[in-house]
Order: sequence, then C-alpha cells, then structure tokens
Amino acid sequence: MSVTTLPARAPAIGPDRTAPLRPSQFGVTAFTLFVLLLLTLAQQLGFIAGILYMKHMMDGVIESRNMDTLAALSLIFVGMVVISSVAGHFRTIMLTAAAERFGLRLKLEAMQAAVRNAVRTDAGSALPILRDISTVQRFFSGRTPAALLDLTGAVGAVALMFYLDFWLGVIGLVGIALSASMGALLVLTTRRLMRRSRDRLDAAQAELGSQFLHPDTVRGLGLLPATLLRWQAKYTAALDAEDASQHRSDTMHELDHFISQLVLMTAFLYGIWQVIENGATAGLLLAITFTMGAATHPFSTLFQNWSSWGHAMQAWQRLRRTMRRDGEPPVRPPEPEAATGLLIEELGFWPEGRKRPILQGIGLRVAPGTMMTVQGPNGVGKSTLLRLVLGLMPPTSGRVLLDGQDTWHCDRAAFGPRIGYLPQDVQLLEGDIFRNIGRGPEAVAADVVAAARAAGAHEMIGRLPLGYQTPSGATSGLSAGQRRLIGLARALYRQPRLLVLDEPEVGMDGQTRGLMRRAVEEAKARGAVVLLVTHEPRTWNDLTDLRLLLAKNGEWQLRPAEQDADIMGASLARVD
Repeated sequence: MSVTTLPARAPAIGPDRTAPLRPSQFGVTAFTLFVLLLLTLAQQLGFIAGILYMKHMMDGVIESRNMDTLAALSLIFVGMVVISSVAGHFRTIMLTAAAERFGLRLKLEAMQAAVRNAVRTDAGSALPILRDISTVQRFFSGRTPAALLDLTGAVGAVALMFYLDFWLGVIGLVGIALSASMGALLVLTTRRLMRRSRDRLDAAQAELGSQFLHPDTVRGLGLLPATLLRWQAKYTAALDAEDASQHRSDTMHELDHFISQLVLMTAFLYGIWQVIENGATAGLLLAITFTMGAATHPFSTLFQNWSSWGHAMQAWQRLRRTMRRDGEPPVRPPEPEAATGLLIEELGFWPEGRKRPILQGIGLRVAPGTMMTVQGPNGVGKSTLLRLVLGLMPPTSGRVLLDGQDTWHCDRAAFGPRIGYLPQDVQLLEGDIFRNIGRGPEAVAADVVAAARAAGAHEMIGRLPLGYQTPSGATSGLSAGQRRLIGLARALYRQPRLLVLDEPEVGMDGQTRGLMRRAVEEAKARGAVVLLVTHEPRTWNDLTDLRLLLAKNGEWQLRPAEQDADIMGASLARVD
C-alpha cells in the first residue's frame, strides 16, 4: 500500500544520438572529402598555370621573341585550364550531391525530432527547429562549403610564392596569419551578440505566434494593441542586438580589408626592391600581385561570410541537441512471452526542471476487449499518460507493451496501424476526408468506408457536396462535431488493437455521443483495448471495466468499474 518514488534527479530523456560514425560511413565520408580535395587542387592548377604563364611571357617570350616558346607555353596553359574547368565541374556535382544527401537525411531525422519535441513540450517549439533545418540546408547548398575547400588554394599560392622567392613566401604567411586572426577576432566579438539576437527574435516570434493561435480572443477582447505593443518591444530589442552584431562585423571587415591591402603593398614594395637591387624582372611584380591575393582572399572571404556560417553552426548545434534528446529510439523486437493486451510496468514520467514527477510507479495490465477510463483533476497527467502509452514520449522509468511490443522502442511505420488515437484537439491534415481517414493517399477504399461506418460518420460524409473528396484541413469549414467524427473514423481505421480517446465527449451533442459510444462498444467486442480519459465517467458506466484514478501528488489507484465512478479526491493509495 505504498507509493513508489523516483530518484532525486530524473535520468536523461531520449536515446543517445552521439554515437560515432560506423566504419563504413566513416570510410565513405573520408573518401568523399579526399576526392573533393583532389578536385579542388586540380581546379587551382588553372590559376597557378595562369600566373606562371604571364610571368614567363613577361620575363622570357617578350624579350626573346621566340614564337615556338609562346606556342608551347600557350598549349600547356590551355591544357591546364581545361583540367581546372573539368575538375571544378565535377567538384560542383559532388558538392551538390553531398548537400542533397545530407539535407535529405537531416530532414528525415530533424523533422521527426521536431514532431517529438512538439509532442513532449508544445506545438510552438517545433517552429524554431524547422527554421534551423532550413538554415543548415541553405548553408550546405550555398557557396560556403566550396569556400572552405578553396582554402587549399591558399596553400598552393603560398607554395608558389616560396618558389618565386623565400621572403615573399614569408610575407604571404604573415598575411594569412593576420587575416585568420582577424577572422577569429570577428567570431569572438560577434558570436554572443548573434546568439542573443537569435534567442530574442525566437522569443518574440513565439510569443506573437502563440497569440495568433487565438485570433478571435485577441481581437474580440481588444487585446490586439497591447499584444502588438509588447511584441514590438521584444522585436525591437532583438533587432537592436542584430544591428550591434552587424555594426561590429562591418568594422572588423573594414579592418581586415585594410590589413590585406597593407600586406599586398608590403609584398609589392619587396618586389620593387628586388627589381632595383637584384635585377628581378617585371614578371615577378605581376606574380606578386596575383599570388598574394590568392593566398589571403580565401580567408577574407570565409570570414566575411561569418554571419551565414555562424548562424548555420548555431542552428546545427541546436539541431544536434534536439536530435540527441528527441531522436529516433532504437527498435526492440516484441517479447513473445509477454501477455496480450496492454501491459504497463512501473511507468513514470519526470520532466526536466520539475521538483516532482508527474507520474510514477504505474503498473497494471488491461486485457484485450477491456475498456479502462482514466480519471482525475486537471493537471494530474492524464494526457501525459496517454502519450506515454501510445509511445509518443519516452518514459523516464518503466515501459509500456502492447501485445509484447514496446510502444516507444518500435518501428513507428509498422506499429502505427495497430493503434487508434483521438486527441482532445482533433487535427485533420490538409487533404480530403478520404486521405485523413485512411491515414494517407494509399488507403484502401473499403477500409475507409468501414472505418467511417464504425464511427457513425458515413452518412454525415455522404451528405457533404463532395463526399469523401471534401477538403478537411484547417480552412475546410467543417464543424467541430464533423471533425471529431472524422478523427474517430481515422482512429478506427483497420480495427486497431489499442484505441485511445482523450475526452472524446467534449463538444458533442447527444446524437454524436451515441455514435461514439456505439463505436467504442464495437471496438471492445472485437478485442481491442480501449483507454479513455474523461471528466464524465457516468457517461461510460455501462461500458467501463476498470477505472484508473490519478491524483496531483503522483499517487494512483486502479478500481473495478463496479465501484463509485465519481472519484476526484486528492488522497489516493496505490493498490498492489
């Protein structure tokens, strides 16, 4: 007769997604990078060949007037340019393919994590995650990855400068060091401002978005001016932080440009001194002009675009945290020896930041063909329990099995058809009624009609102008009762083994409630487990077999249906 407790600190929620790459993945990635580097070096051959071509033209061909030499050098130069162009073309193809492949994998993992995050927290939390996905995708499909590879060209330019003159190469290294230092300083001086601006902007957009979820209330009660005034203050603060970051970034760019010009002037003066004192040719001056820019320009360009790849890095870090916390859980095979029906073992949920768990130590079994109602005051975790049972959230402790299959550690595509779920707020997808009931475009017409008949929605749908092809999205104009019946038909599609209803009677008239009761009764008769959250337990007295009573202090009690249904007390003892 005691209540089980959880440890003082809840363990981390969700699987660990920080595992290293598998050997095969690492090998493919390393080989791809190696090929890209080779192609980049081959692409730089055209530039290096151009510098050497002009130098030899200035130093040898013009003075000797040897046309054979001119023809030979020109032929070599054309060949190098062809090789450079072909290498650049294939590098672009590989970068595009890699970006698309990475983007597809990112979409699959991050968008699923965004949905799980929205289930675990709230719907608005998914919007910044989707925006981060877009930011990272734009980064990898843009010019920045190519700019990173172009840094190898700076190595070739420095090597060429050392080939021309040792001290010229030293000046080039000093220029690169100064440019890299300015870039690092730019990162250090703007990173915090950029993060602050992004956080404030996300907070402002989230606040305004939450208000727009209830536009009738905001406008009807005259709250629009106050809402906009509050939002504008936060939005202005976010823009001020962004302006401060941009101003500091512009200042650093101007300073970097000044240093680059100073280094180029130093190298050019050194070249003039070599011409005057050591008889160097004008070709050296021409080579200095091009090679010094080639050595320092990639670094300057890279850090001038710091705002883009800085935002991408921050977005990637946030996505990594989200995917670690809300990533796809590992699939576990069903347990053949487990009892059929719904089995809940020591189930607990302790969200981060809370002093006490919402649910703890729940253990029970619901046999096939059994209906159990979940009752209790608001805020005791009834909807949370449903989400844990459905495998929409990872439990902090314990597990839930449906016919031996762990509902969290499962293949959701294969497990989804075995469950039916009607939430409090019925959300129909954009599309027609047929696709909503059939859970996708590949639904079987006979199964869709059977589900609609089971939910008592078939006649209602038949009275609509377009029948099953009637649009059913947010702007379809369907009434709340119609949407709820369609949602119930979707939950009953293909006779799921587990039917979960969250306050299904809310907003329904007597006739609609009767249709829903009949659907629940038929689901029980064919052997489904029915789990129903309700504040009106007497409505379901004749169908209920078990009652799970939850209290705000985390205690719970399982009672047979014959006992009094109006139990809302705060002191419940766990029955072992």
